[in-house]
Amino acid sequence: MKYKVFCDGASRSNPGEAAIGVSIETDGKEIHTISKTIGIASNNEAEYLALDSALEYCLKNDSLGDPLIAEDHIYAFDWASRKEIEKVKKMLENSTSQLQLIDKNFVDLIWENQPKTQYTDIFDHPTSFAGQSRSEKLDILKKFLDQNEIDHYFVSGLDNIAWLLNLRADDIKYTPLLYSYLLISKNNKHSLYIKESSMPEILKKEIQTLININNIENIGSIFNNINSSESIGLDFNSTTYYFLDLLRKQKINTKNLANPCILLKAIKNETELDGAKKAHIRDGVSITKYIYWLKNIMDPKSNDEISVANHLENLRRKNELFHSLSFDTISAIDKNAALPHYRVTEEGKSSFSDNNIYLVDSGGQYFDGTTDITRTIILGEATTEQKDRFTRVLKGHIALSNHVFEKGTKGTDIDYLARKSLQEINLDYDHGTGHGIGSFLSVHEAPQRIAKKSMFDSVELLPGMILSNEPGYYKENEYGIRTENLVVINENNNKKLYFENISWCPIDLDLIDSSMLDQIERHWLNKYHKKVYYTLETYLEKREKDWLKEVTSEV
Repeated sequence: MKYKVFCDGASRSNPGEAAIGVSIETDGKEIHTISKTIGIASNNEAEYLALDSALEYCLKNDSLGDPLIAEDHIYAFDWASRKEIEKVKKMLENSTSQLQLIDKNFVDLIWENQPKTQYTDIFDHPTSFAGQSRSEKLDILKKFLDQNEIDHYFVSGLDNIAWLLNLRADDIKYTPLLYSYLLISKNNKHSLYIKESSMPEILKKEIQTLININNIENIGSIFNNINSSESIGLDFNSTTYYFLDLLRKQKINTKNLANPCILLKAIKNETELDGAKKAHIRDGVSITKYIYWLKNIMDPKSNDEISVANHLENLRRKNELFHSLSFDTISAIDKNAALPHYRVTEEGKSSFSDNNIYLVDSGGQYFDGTTDITRTIILGEATTEQKDRFTRVLKGHIALSNHVFEKGTKGTDIDYLARKSLQEINLDYDHGTGHGIGSFLSVHEAPQRIAKKSMFDSVELLPGMILSNEPGYYKENEYGIRTENLVVINENNNKKLYFENISWCPIDLDLIDSSMLDQIERHWLNKYHKKVYYTLETYLEKREKDWLKEVTSEV
């Protein structure tokens, strides 16, 4: 008997909250399904994990006999990398199962009113914000070619291209990216593939002094001018199978090289760091005004998760250099806050009552930086348990904030600090502690992160990287807690590394059990709150300033 396995995966905001689905059929009847969320992931990762889950299920269930695996995206849309394809082949080595690569996307066949790819206006991200010109960045890439003895390098990651060329657009919601592909060449005949009509003529003329511009519809010809005697570098782990197959068919010599843009982009220059700090002050004013409004003005009976999130967005839009939100605001009351990546909908929204614990995770895209901050507040009276859990999360946040570490340290080496207080009473949280942040780019940026070793690979933490510090606790169907600030990695006079906080917003004293804090933790909290007040007071109305003075008083 033959079984067909269909699988699919997708993410919101790419990367964003992601989910996978699997359907196993025989004789036209569905006999098993897999449907689950997988946390934050890209479309590529979701697609692959769907296939991986399907294969794992089939290979572990002998009753299925000889399954025919028909994965719709893996070849037709070529979203899988070479590494992923090879893993699938390896999984099937000792099985009679087959991997059938097909040329249709089953989702497309049933998706009515599917939105078309949106190409928005491409705009310049000037050196005054970027810190380096596109020509300077291209020169770095050309040196990379020489060092690795290759003639070309293929760049496909949208954030890498946007960073390298100082270009932005709004093709991806909340992340200012443009659909594009880029070929860097030793002979300076670089090729950029975009929607040509989306680039203004003045900008196009400037870009064309450095790079040949081509229509993205002609992407299949990107390697046509490379001959068999030349070599091309690309990252096999991230380049989609479509391009690897093009190179194979054209018999072009390839070399597996990690994309140098990833690390170059992660280590912010002085201009980018200065911009990030300024953006976070403006953003801190907005989130502080918001919490004041929630605590003192908002009418709980006439507001819900969506209306208050809209209020916060309107506050941000008043800020200088604001472009857009950096992701869908997580606005979560009580049990909804127990879902770390909750997304409110009009149909499922919750309203406020007389006593709520409320979590808001939000951020903005500013021309000079990207922000992300989470605060949990109590509207009413907190329980003893809620204060205990909130304080333990805060202790973890402080432990990481205060940590001084050696060069060579990875995020996985220090993640335990944020979990220690919770783990003392056999509790934990099921997500990473910190992710990288871009510079007017993705709010989730590779490669830097802080997480358990079992969750993610990790890279060395380096000066200039920006990360989040966001431990949490989530009690299913009751409440959730998370405290998040962004930090910059700096180097001290002793050549040790430490985290510099750049987020400014009060932490709710009504949720803190101060008896649980030791002297060092009290000092950190009081020092942080003092700086919050003096950083923001100038931008607040008198009533807001008076309130902020009170809620940042010493504990």
